[in-house]
Amino acid sequence: MLEERRPAASLMSSTVDLRRGQLPPSLKKLTIWDCEKLQCLLDDNETGTSSSSSSSSSINVNSHSSHLVELKINKCPSLTCLPLPDQLSATLTFLEISYCSNLITLVLPATLKSLVIDECPELTTLLPRDQLPETLETLHIRRCGKLESIVERFHNNMALYKIWISDCSNLKSITDGLCSLSSLREIFIGSCQDLVSFPEGGLPNSILKVSICDCEKLTALPSRIHTLTSLQSLHISKCPSLSYPEEGFPANLSDLDISSPNLYKPLINLGFHNLTSLGIHELADTKSFHEEEMEMTLPHTLTSLWIENFRKLKCLSCESLENLTSLEQLIIQNCPELTSLPNLPSSLLGLYIRNCPLLKEACKRDKGKEWYKISNIPCVYIHYKYIYDP
Repeated sequence: MLEERRPAASLMSSTVDLRRGQLPPSLKKLTIWDCEKLQCLLDDNETGTSSSSSSSSSINVNSHSSHLVELKINKCPSLTCLPLPDQLSATLTFLEISYCSNLITLVLPATLKSLVIDECPELTTLLPRDQLPETLETLHIRRCGKLESIVERFHNNMALYKIWISDCSNLKSITDGLCSLSSLREIFIGSCQDLVSFPEGGLPNSILKVSICDCEKLTALPSRIHTLTSLQSLHISKCPSLSYPEEGFPANLSDLDISSPNLYKPLINLGFHNLTSLGIHELADTKSFHEEEMEMTLPHTLTSLWIENFRKLKCLSCESLENLTSLEQLIIQNCPELTSLPNLPSSLLGLYIRNCPLLKEACKRDKGKEWYKISNIPCVYIHYKYIYDP
């Protein structure tokens, strides 16, 4: 597909003539999609323009005249090589490679600002090995099962503000120098089963949001996390080996989402004065959501509360819930034994109940025993249906 508009499901499996690098110099965006025979991109200035260099297994790009800004390559299972950095346009800023099952090594252009790699199971190396392009702003790597490391070290990546790494089962560590990324605002690490630790030095002071999910071997959070005064959002789920850091957490968090029983009690009792959003998940053995039993106190600053996957929870007997005078949104999800609600604060604007069959029955319009507790809430959805819909 050229410029994202022309169908190209069979571009390389049919006799399409791309001799002499027939990609116009004015082309800004190029998408190559579903080309089963494509093996590589070639530079006209190095290979010449003979028919042997313009076979159906390659696309020729004139690097001297090209002005490509965006390149996407998707579903090219025979792709084995990409141009060297000096063979690509000096203006290339966006590169996306996805579903290229035989790609082993990827050479990154020095001008790159955004990199997306998805479903490249044989990928083992990004080149150059020592560092990412200094211009890189966003890095997204997903489902690259053989990738053990990104680069040797983050170095001079002052523009990098977002890192997203997920489903890289062989990734054992995060690149050194993470703490030097002075523009980093957000990092997400998910489903990296072999990840054991973060690098020394921890995260930079600029970080705003940290999300860590499904990393079963991870034993410790980034060091010095308690000193990150800019950190606003912390999400931790399905990390059974993770222990609570001795130094604690920064008290200025506004968004906290946790599903680790060994973390939630000490976290909640830190007395977050700025916490507005709280999610508590996966506490399978909890039968009653009560302050004394759970050894926790809900912050009065909350505007949003999400309770999910309490499989044995029967009662939401939380007296302080009614006193949360700033609470506007309450989500209750996947609590199959829950039968009743506590008295809810008058500030509540939205109530969302999902996959709670007994509570659904108790909240039936004009009939359920809990109806009187929810009838005055402006927006109530039960199992994704508005309560006043017929």
